[in-house]
Amino acid sequence: MSECIFCAIAARQSPASVIYEDERAMVLLDLFPVREGHVLIIPRKHGQFVGDFDDDLLGHMMSLARRTIVAQKAVAEKTGNLVIRGHNLIINDGKAANQHVPHLHLHVIPRQGGDSVALAFTWATRMMNYFGVAARRERLDRLAGLLHEHFPPA
Repeated sequence: MSECIFCAIAARQSPASVIYEDERAMVLLDLFPVREGHVLIIPRKHGQFVGDFDDDLLGHMMSLARRTIVAQKAVAEKTGNLVIRGHNLIINDGKAANQHVPHLHLHVIPRQGGDSVALAFTWATRMMNYFGVAARRERLDRLAGLLHEHFPPA
């Protein structure tokens, strides 16, 4: 689907800070994160809703989420830059559920505890700041490289 940003990313027609990819899905850093290390898992095949995909792909996405969490914790321990005490795994299934990009994606958001108010504010305003995208991309690419180094095999 040509107007879908995630399809463009999967086809390597748009930039992304990719942590991992295989023939079925990609793991990348969110360009507008609500917390440092906010990751998106997107299927390569276009579909908007959970119901558009089979159990095998949905299970694969959850496996990638587990591996993402392992990598995030390893980077947090190694660098001390991330504080991680928990995670949110979120799928917004449809526009009424706050899905902004009509392509299924799973958010993996590291949490540090006591950050709910800041997280809610950031979630509500995160796509408003389009300035500084180039600097943000450099920072995300560095973090993607670190996470890639620690991404465990299946």
